[in-house]
Amino acid sequence: MELHEIIGWIGNIFVILQFTMSDMKKLRVYGVIGASVWLIVAILINNVSLMALNLIIIGIQVYHLWKIRKEEKKREHPWMYPISKEEWKDTPPIVSSLEMEEDEFIEDPFVS
Repeated sequence: MELHEIIGWIGNIFVILQFTMSDMKKLRVYGVIGASVWLIVAILINNVSLMALNLIIIGIQVYHLWKIRKEEKKREHPWMYPISKEEWKDTPPIVSSLEMEEDEFIEDPFVS
């Protein structure tokens, strides 16, 4: 068995593992690893179409990992990401007591 065949089998393992993942982040990471290993095989056997395919797959996986990381950052630090106009439509307005009219003020029955 030649070197590129051994590397190809390693790539197959990562591609198969990718399909067993339920966590999208892990799925994408295994996808990048599998495609990277297959890119090495493509370079070793000098197959341009296989190189192009795996470069495209790596690009897609990295893009999705970037989006996942961006969403994680939004959840960790929501104050750093202002909401869009579309999201604003579903968000109830914040009204402070200073903005309310005097007749709108409702007294708290539990406070004397």
